[in-house]
Amino acid sequence: MAVYATADELASALRVKVTPENSAALDYCVAAASVEIDQFCDRLIDDPISVDDPLAHIVCLARGVEHWKANDAAFGALGFEQTGIVTAPADTFARHGRTLIPLKQRFGIG
Repeated sequence: MAVYATADELASALRVKVTPENSAALDYCVAAASVEIDQFCDRLIDDPISVDDPLAHIVCLARGVEHWKANDAAFGALGFEQTGIVTAPADTFARHGRTLIPLKQRFGIG
């Protein structure tokens, strides 16, 4: 499985330090985002996405941040003192999918 970002890069995006306590969780978030990218792009086996691809890298970090923060919205809502409850979108990967369209190889049923 390709991984499109590192735990250190995700920690930097989150503005946290990598520690022994959070290292595995950061790795899981990056790995989960990478699996989603591969699933969405549906590439041919002999033509995978490069681990250095800038679109995959950006989406991996953005999605990794969402995975990291998902526990704060475990029931689909975030509470904010000034704004009240904010509901998380139902399809949280759709906006990332639009970014990844140039990397997608197969569309539809096949």
